[in-house]
Amino acid sequence: MENFIVIAVVVVVLYIVFRIFKTLLKWLLIVVVVFVAIAYFSNPDFNDHRDKLTGMRKDIAQEIKDKKVKFDDYKVFSLTKKKVNGKEKIVGVGAFGKVWYFDE
Repeated sequence: MENFIVIAVVVVVLYIVFRIFKTLLKWLLIVVVVFVAIAYFSNPDFNDHRDKLTGMRKDIAQEIKDKKVKFDDYKVFSLTKKKVNGKEKIVGVGAFGKVWYFDE
């Protein structure tokens, strides 16, 4: 009889844990979808990157024309890359309507 009670309690506890996990997973999925949708619709475009970069450095306009500065759009965020010594280096990130540069 004791084994039956232990098994019943374990089954009830597992059922409750499953229901809680299922509810949490549903809300987590909703939060992730909303977060990605906001990131997608507020991703800065090429002009935002260019304006921010030229606002920081006036001499960068020639490098943009010479294709030494490249903008990659990943739909939910974007990157600014610059060729330095033949290698591409990430110098900026754009997300949620903002552009941040962390290198010259």
